[in-house]
Amino acid sequence: MSSKRAQELQIDIDNMTVSHPVVPGKVLVVVIDGVQGKAKVAEAVEHGFTIIETAKGKTARIKFEESELF
Repeated sequence: MSSKRAQELQIDIDNMTVSHPVVPGKVLVVVIDGVQGKAKVAEAVEHGFTIIETAKGKTARIKFEESELF
């Protein structure tokens, strides 16, 4: 199952950098994987955990565990 929460970011090949604006009112997680040559951005959950899982030195998945305050 593919998630649409994480958006692929373009990597500037000339200087190997990633650029993304700060979004007021949001907490964003930027994951840069130099092994796979990929970068993604995802909005962190409002209450809960945003977990970056790795396997064999590469980014494997981003997990979102949400909860609700009582």
